[in-house]
Order: sequence, then C-alpha cells, then structure tokens
Amino acid sequence: MSTTQVRGRGAALLAALTAVAATALTLVGLSPQATADLAATTAAEHDPVIIIPGMTGTTQHMEPMRTKFVAAGWRSDRVETWTDSTSMTGDLTRAGQEIGQKVDSVLARTGARKVVLVTWSASTLAARSYLKNVPGAQDKVSLYFSMAGPHHGTTTASMCQYTYVSCKQFAIGSPWLAALNAGTEVPGSPAVRYTTQRSTCDWNVNPSTSAELAGATNLQTPTCIGHGSFPSDTGVFTQIKNIIIDHETQNPTTTTTPTTTTSGPTTTTVPPTSPCKSVNGQWDATGPFAVTSASNGRGTTVVRPVAPGTLGCTTHPVVLWNNGARSKLDRYMPLLNHLASHGFIVAAAEGNAGNGAPMLQGLDYLTSENNRAGSPLHGKVDLANVGATGHSFGGGAAIDAGADPRVDAIAPIYPLATTSGSLVRGPALFIAGQNDTIIVPIVVRTPYNQATQVPAIFAEQRGADHYGIPALHGAITSWFRLHLMHDDQARGLYFGPDCAYCTSAFWSVFERNAKAQAAAGP
Repeated sequence: MSTTQVRGRGAALLAALTAVAATALTLVGLSPQATADLAATTAAEHDPVIIIPGMTGTTQHMEPMRTKFVAAGWRSDRVETWTDSTSMTGDLTRAGQEIGQKVDSVLARTGARKVVLVTWSASTLAARSYLKNVPGAQDKVSLYFSMAGPHHGTTTASMCQYTYVSCKQFAIGSPWLAALNAGTEVPGSPAVRYTTQRSTCDWNVNPSTSAELAGATNLQTPTCIGHGSFPSDTGVFTQIKNIIIDHETQNPTTTTTPTTTTSGPTTTTVPPTSPCKSVNGQWDATGPFAVTSASNGRGTTVVRPVAPGTLGCTTHPVVLWNNGARSKLDRYMPLLNHLASHGFIVAAAEGNAGNGAPMLQGLDYLTSENNRAGSPLHGKVDLANVGATGHSFGGGAAIDAGADPRVDAIAPIYPLATTSGSLVRGPALFIAGQNDTIIVPIVVRTPYNQATQVPAIFAEQRGADHYGIPALHGAITSWFRLHLMHDDQARGLYFGPDCAYCTSAFWSVFERNAKAQAAAGP
C-alpha cells in the first residue's frame, strides 16, 4: 500500500467524523456555508503549493503540474500557479519581492504557516532571491523545488541577454548570480528543504550541472527530458510529490477532530506502510522514495533514497553497478534512480573496468559509511543483502563481483563475461538482447550454462539491441526486490510451474536451469 493510499484511508475516516460533526451542528442552526467551512478545516492539509513558470512562461504552462497535484489528493484551492515580474523577463530581485507578496497572500487566505515553492527555469532564481533577501521569508517556506534552474549561469543566455533583464542576470559570470550565490546557495536550510532537478537532455541549461545547488538534494530526472517538458513530466512530479510526503512523514502534523467530551481534542495520525516489503507489483513505476546522488570523489557515485530509514524501511539493500566499456554513468542514471526510488542504495563504479574490483570498492565504502557516526547512511545500509548488475563490459564485471561471498544475487545485462558463471554464489539472471550484434545472445549463454550451482535464468529480451535497458527497469527491480528485499510478490514472475515471465511476450527466450526450475513458486 502506498503512502498516498494510507493518507486516503485516513482522509476517509476524517470525512466520516466530519459528517457526524456537521450533522450535529446543522441541528443547532449552523448555516450550510459554515458547515462546509467546518468540513474543510477538519481535513488533514498539505502546505499550500505555489507553482511558478520561467522566463516568458504563463500560468497555463504550469497547469499540467497543478492538475497532477490535485489528482494526487491536494485540495484544488491549495495549489496555485502564478507569475510576474513581468513573466520573469524583468529584474529577478523584484520578482523575488513579488513572490513574497504572493506567499503572504496565500498564507493569509489559507491560514497555513508555510508554503511549498515549485519553480521552473528563471523563477528558480527569483525564489532564491526571495529566500535570501526578503526578511522573514525563510520562516514561510517549508520546501523549495527548482526544476532546471540556471543557478550558475547558462551558455544559452547569450541569445537573450540583450532582450530580457532576467536573461542578463543568469548569464555565466554575471554579478547578479555571484551575489545570489555568495555565502550559502541554500539560505534557510535545513529549515527550508531544497531540492533541484536537472536533465542531461536539457539544452537550455548548459552545462546541466548548473542546475544543482551546494547543500541541496540534487536529482536527475527519471528520464532524459528537454527543458520545456519539466512542468508536464510525470517522473518530475513524482519526485516532487514523494519528497513532500517524505517531509510530512518526518515532520508530522496532527489533525484535530471536534469532540463533545470534556477531555480535550483527539488527534489522528496515519502511520506509513513499508514500501520495502511491497509495491503491489508496480515494478516499472517509480518507487515511493525521493532520490539523491553524489560522488564520493574516489570512483563511486552513491544513488540512494533522500531520507534513508523512512517509509517503513529501517535499512536498505545494496545494488552494485558497473558501466559499459564506452559509456559514462549518465547513460545509466534513469535505471539507477529507479532502483533507488524502490529503496535500494546503489554504489555505482564511475569507470569502465571489466572486473568486479571497483564495484566491491563501492561496497567497502558503504560499509564504512554504515559504521561512521554522523554519516547519513549510519546504520541504514543492509549489508546482508547485496546485488550486482551492470551493462556489457560492466555486466561481465557484475558476474565477477558475484563470486564475492558478500554478493547475494546478480543480474548482468548483455554481459561480456571474463569470469566463469561457475563462481557465482547466488541466484543469477543473465539478460541478452535478441537483436544485439555487439554481445550476441550465444555469448550470454556461456556464463548461464556454467552457473549450474545456483538458480540461474537466461532471459532474451525480445527485439532488443545492445541498448534496450530502458525497458528493463521493471525486470531488474523485481529481481532484486525478490532476492534482496524478500518481496514474494515478485516470485511468481520467475519461479514455479506457472511463472509469468516463462510465457511473457517480453522475452523471446526465457530458460531456467535445474535449480531455478526446482525453486519454490508463489
């Protein structure tokens, strides 16, 4: 069950209590409007959300995101789209002051203590100017979201800096940006929680890393999208929604319900479920965790939940990753972000080695962080459940890492193996591409045929060439949720006489060795 579903059930209970209270008050002569006001005030509320477009953008540009908030359970009168100065083409300092006026207006209208700011492109800078320069601003904002913000400038400003004041302000090296970034880039943090989102396919913000802020949670979008797609992209919205819900879970508010007793008001709080146990078969969908990533500066990028140890998970299993021979980590971030959104901590080797050593160095690093007081991962890493995967040359590295006694399961993708499958110590899913001419399926069969000592599966992805990874997110996630999280809802995909993948059109071949055939089904 998702957090949203839990909130929905809590809302249903509150609705029932509200109905009883409303009936009683109607009997003593309360007007219909007053009864409606009571119903509104007894429901648990999110902080109001203000969604702001970028330079030359209109509120209509942000309507798809507003619609998603409402569909996800936000009250429509607590989600607003807004813009000025004038449509973010003018002075961004002035725009920040106008954001302050809008925030004050929303707080006065709703009675809320704080708002959530969801900003895009140039308005990301105006909102930061508000938080830095307007007295009291930091007490009025709970979360700040920056979608594709040119926080450190962009080369594309050269095309508009003589047309719009704001464009001149976000040119690389501008004095205005230097002043904004001086001191701290996240004013009011941690009381104000900062999150940025960027995409390597966004040509408006160049380089794309300009969209990150020192001290913020810096995310990449689940899929590679252009600048104009941020307000309508479901993956972007899901990241934002999950962080808001996670923030509310860590900073719970209680809902006071009217009562006729003299013992004072009662409070209702809804506990979260444990997404680590199940996502109800939604392997392809983005998981419930907001995600962050950072390099340790020693060859490993860690991709993980923003708030480990929350949403029912006390610790998080580890997935080790290695790149293909000619590919950089950016190519694989959608898969790694997807795994982290499902509660895994991913240790990704940043190079292109064809052996497991860099992957195991990542595991060593997570082991030290799990033991280090003050680390955000202290006590949060499930070192008893470790998997390994990688692409091509990196798939071969995953097989090599699978010989280490600390690695419990592997899922090499189109692997070029240099280590025998006979050395693997845990369940193995060997994935080939039906139309792969770089690592042809028969090459992948070799380590599969060797892995007779463990449950092993040879899965040939129908129609796939060497780069069919985007379609594999669900399969990789379900495999590791089964073996590392012991999520038995995934068992029927792979094991038992009626295994779902055995007859799925997704695979052109799905072959199980004797141990896999003997493994228990659901």
